[in-house]
Amino acid sequence: MGFLSSIFKRTPKPLQINPDKFYDCPPATIVYGTKTGNAQMVAQQLQKTLKQNNIESDCFNLSKYDTNRLFSEKLLLIVMSTDGEGELPPNSRKFYRTLTHADFPELTNLKYSVLALGDSSYEFFCGAGKLIDEQLNTKGAQSIMPRIDCDVDFKDDALKWIENVYYHITNTNKESNNKEVTPPAIEFNEPELLQATLTKRKILTKGRHEKATYHIVLDNSVNKIEYQSGDCIEIFPENPDQLVTQLIATLQIDPNLHLAHNDKTIEQQLKYDYELTKLNRKVVRKYQSITASKDLQALIDNHEELNHYVADKDVLDLVKDYPASISAESFIKILSPLQSRYYSIASGYKAYRDEIHLTIKTIRFEAGERQYEGAASTYINEGLQKGSTVKFRLTPSPTFHLPDNDKTPVIMIGVGTGIAPYLGFLQDRKASDTKGNNWLIWGDKKQLEDFLYESELIEYEQLGYLKHLDVCFSRDQQEKIYVQHLLTNKAAELYDWIKAGAHIYLCGHTHMGHDVRNTLSDIIMTQKGISKEKANNEIVQMQESGIIHEDLY
Repeated sequence: MGFLSSIFKRTPKPLQINPDKFYDCPPATIVYGTKTGNAQMVAQQLQKTLKQNNIESDCFNLSKYDTNRLFSEKLLLIVMSTDGEGELPPNSRKFYRTLTHADFPELTNLKYSVLALGDSSYEFFCGAGKLIDEQLNTKGAQSIMPRIDCDVDFKDDALKWIENVYYHITNTNKESNNKEVTPPAIEFNEPELLQATLTKRKILTKGRHEKATYHIVLDNSVNKIEYQSGDCIEIFPENPDQLVTQLIATLQIDPNLHLAHNDKTIEQQLKYDYELTKLNRKVVRKYQSITASKDLQALIDNHEELNHYVADKDVLDLVKDYPASISAESFIKILSPLQSRYYSIASGYKAYRDEIHLTIKTIRFEAGERQYEGAASTYINEGLQKGSTVKFRLTPSPTFHLPDNDKTPVIMIGVGTGIAPYLGFLQDRKASDTKGNNWLIWGDKKQLEDFLYESELIEYEQLGYLKHLDVCFSRDQQEKIYVQHLLTNKAAELYDWIKAGAHIYLCGHTHMGHDVRNTLSDIIMTQKGISKEKANNEIVQMQESGIIHEDLY
């Protein structure tokens, strides 16, 4: 939880808040903290529902919300996603920091409600929503209903929350027999689901084919999506055949069985409709409620062990570790819907308008007596043939775009497939002929096997679109070298770039992001001659002001 730890270590600046400033707020104000767009979708659906019932409301991205309004709000409705391991999404960090300021006034007149979105396979499930709820409560605000924590299959819980908000505002009861009380019509309008043809697949890694990384090209000439470098797409995968077969055999169910009101066989449903490669707490608890396993209940009661279990296991592990007789119909009911997977676009729209490029590493590993595979990576890298279609949606990442000014220096830091968005950045820089102010710092395990896009990156450096290309490979020497070590080695020049207004981008796993932020803080501390606490403060300010951009997972 790198951002939060940096908040609590910093000395806050004087608070710029005026509790006496008056705002003419509508009956409800909706705010959302989001990274992938789910919280925004729920917030907009709530506003649509209120509008259809002649209830006025405002709706804000939290980065655009004026915290002075809190003292005039009649009802604040908050939809909050969680980023990674309990982190606040980037657009809501400044809001939270303001709330936690020691001088922030009490909010005893504020009424509010929180809908928290998360993924229970992570330890700090719905952590961001819980933090906002707790802080508002600490400041004396009054929650109109208990916070609802939603898992990845959030839609039913979100609809329930929207309905409860409606009944609260209208001062009605859904159990009422009053014929004048009309339940709200609520239906999510999700972004359009598109299809694209896979036109090219090229292996990037050498030697390790079981975990190979591929460059994927999807056709965009039909959809003509106007993406920006730094955006993502979400792809809807299929479960590995081997996993489906083993699960059916373990449960001893007929793969050709049809359940009522479903045209698909059990085998088809398990392959296309339900989450099998990832496990979450909701599935574990549902399975226990049906099987009444005392051993599984003991696991559920041990918070730390349950965290480790859902992080490391899948649905097949669950039914093997806690065997029970369960019908096919009951088993299907405990499963979560198959979720999309997010991938950074590895191309620049200025250079490849008719294509969408991706960089995908095959997820495959052995643990115990089993082999595990990723649903999306094996599906795209190995299952699809050239000419096959992929279901996907565009997910804009407005906090991970290049600066508006092409002359702004850019420092790109990443590991592994975190190189993907930087390819788009460089292609866009080349298309606009912006040379000299681009610095790539990237690492992987072994140079001979894992130097992704080696020739392309070297060419960008030779042509002047990369002023610096610094790479490291952690396993090529006895003492491991990571990207944060490269930062330390170039501390003086790196600080010169920061002083010149460089934007810093971090793409890769969360631990890398934490280590890099800490190293940047050390560099600022040393180069500027200030305390670690003040350096941490500067990192937070850079995050909040959009100087540091993060795409971490």
